[in-house]
Amino acid sequence: MSRYLEEAADLLRKSAATNEKENADYNNGLMKGRERVAREFATLAAIDKGLLPADVVQDVLRAITDRTA
Repeated sequence: MSRYLEEAADLLRKSAATNEKENADYNNGLMKGRERVAREFATLAAIDKGLLPADVVQDVLRAITDRTA
């Protein structure tokens, strides 16, 4: 993993820890924070494997579709 991805992962871990602490009494906020962090880790994993993250693929496909329509 590149240094940039490692730094991003470290920041995500800090964000996850803060989310757990600040939303411990608010289950809905806690779950939304967990989902957001999980989504960002999945993005990092895709990048680490040399793949385009799903949201980027959707943007590219949308751009292609819009130009051909």
